[in-house]
Amino acid sequence: MEKDQLSRKLAVILHADVVGSTALVQKDETIAHKRIQDTFQRFSETIINHGGIAHEIRGDALVAEFAKASDAVSASLAFQVANATHNEQLSDDIRPVLRIGISMGEVVVADNTLTGEGVVLAQRLEQLAEQGGICIQGAAYETLPKRLPFEYRSLGDQRVKGFAEPVRVFAVQLKPGEQIPDLESRVVVSEFGASGDQEQPPLELPDKPSIAILPFANMSNESEQDYFADGMAEDIITALSRLNWLFVIARNSSFAYKNRSVDIRQIAHELGVRYVLEGSVRRGGNRVRISCQLIDASNGSHIWADRFDGTLEDVFDLQDQVTINIVGTIEPKLKAAEIERSRRKRPENLQAYDLLLQALPHLYAFRPETNAMAVQLLEQAAHIDPDYAPVLANLAWCLEQRFVHHWPNACEDDRENAVALARRAIAADREDADSTSVAGFILAILDKDHTGSLEAVQRALEINPNSATVCWAAGWVHVFAGEPEVAIPLAERLQRLSPTDLQMHFLLNTMAIAHLISGRYAEAVEITERSVRFYSELDVTYWILIPAYSHTGRIEQAEKAVEKLLELEPAACISGFRQQLPFKNPDHLQILLEGFQNAGLPQ
Repeated sequence: MEKDQLSRKLAVILHADVVGSTALVQKDETIAHKRIQDTFQRFSETIINHGGIAHEIRGDALVAEFAKASDAVSASLAFQVANATHNEQLSDDIRPVLRIGISMGEVVVADNTLTGEGVVLAQRLEQLAEQGGICIQGAAYETLPKRLPFEYRSLGDQRVKGFAEPVRVFAVQLKPGEQIPDLESRVVVSEFGASGDQEQPPLELPDKPSIAILPFANMSNESEQDYFADGMAEDIITALSRLNWLFVIARNSSFAYKNRSVDIRQIAHELGVRYVLEGSVRRGGNRVRISCQLIDASNGSHIWADRFDGTLEDVFDLQDQVTINIVGTIEPKLKAAEIERSRRKRPENLQAYDLLLQALPHLYAFRPETNAMAVQLLEQAAHIDPDYAPVLANLAWCLEQRFVHHWPNACEDDRENAVALARRAIAADREDADSTSVAGFILAILDKDHTGSLEAVQRALEINPNSATVCWAAGWVHVFAGEPEVAIPLAERLQRLSPTDLQMHFLLNTMAIAHLISGRYAEAVEITERSVRFYSELDVTYWILIPAYSHTGRIEQAEKAVEKLLELEPAACISGFRQQLPFKNPDHLQILLEGFQNAGLPQ
């Protein structure tokens, strides 16, 4: 890598300019310069308060850098509102007003100076803004969470000086009556309790290098390509997690920060890691560009940045190049052979891989309507590449979801087909830890094959003990096999791998069911109530909560939980659970059945 590339990185760039600065100076040079300086000073403070870096002031313009577009827009809107109020209090008409442009792109940092096309584009966008207004690039607009109280007006495709291709531009302002949002806080309320996020002490750093890979920004100017950018980040997470000496935060926790305005150091604080990788993917036709930067969150320094260009046929090689560069930066002694050994089997057809990436968000949503979309995509992928293990395992999981939860799209032969797909996945690639573990989970819950499922998850743990998917699947398989004492440390490892998991209820349920069948009913209640506070609409949670309440004498609460379960799963009954739940130890099954009966679940 050339030396000057070390200073390159992907960033959100803000360029602000004083409207009519020459005219202001002509009115009173001394007052005008003082007020312009004061304006930029106040804006710089606002930028810092919103997680940005005010790099420099160039005459009557200011350049700043942000990690997230939502931070840049929030800072800009907050300042424009405050500056309008400030100017109204002045007794004369020397009132500096800013126009602001915001873009996304690669920049070079040297001596606190930003240069590069991204800076030039931000300047061109600023020139399109109205007095006191803000213009943003279409690519930045695509990354903004739509729940934010911002109002957008499309200015269409604009031809800007120095750029061959037109640029989509949006004007943005605060919605009437709204306020600039603070950092997002989550409060979940249900009839079983309410919980708000509280300040958590920093997690202790693992005793080995630790890293979180954030969702990659989609720079393709097409929101439909989000799945592809997400897939790139997820594949890099998978590759890195196979290295036993490296601690890698799970996908669900990393992806909790998608489209959120959070400082890198705060992310590292919340996840308990030293390094954070962020990047972008641009896909146009058959070409792919991956841009990345690696940050040492202990001091906020950028320790590596690069970009990788290729075709869709090269996509796995591009991922490997990113992985090797990360590993080589964090652990110089590592040999490239370790990456070579960590590679999983590649699909025979890139179209099957692309369909898999499209299906995964629908699968992870865990809802009947999205499940149907995932099945359709995965069936297409399996037809194209019938021996691609991730497709087979995830299709089996789709069928298991709709069968076990009695969703409307369930079919009579789902159990049989899911088991067959799971066995095919294991046979297709025994080195793919995630696919093997998911297949093992399917064998346990649908085929009650405790021997085969244990062999599968144990093999997966040997390959990749750092995978959250593997720990989750292995935890449930050991529970069903009558080994809750093995499941609990797996669940604890799972929570450390994914401390801010978007689906924390799944993690908590894994631990709660292990405590329940171990007879630790109070612990099961406490953990499952936390699960409900994260997400109250998952029927599995009430499979655990009802017997936990019953065995602690909280019958009234158990009865309310039964009402909720029947709302979510009208067909739920004791005889159905007796037939369906695959516990090897009949005493463990009886704990649940007695709890259901005491709470009044229909026979």
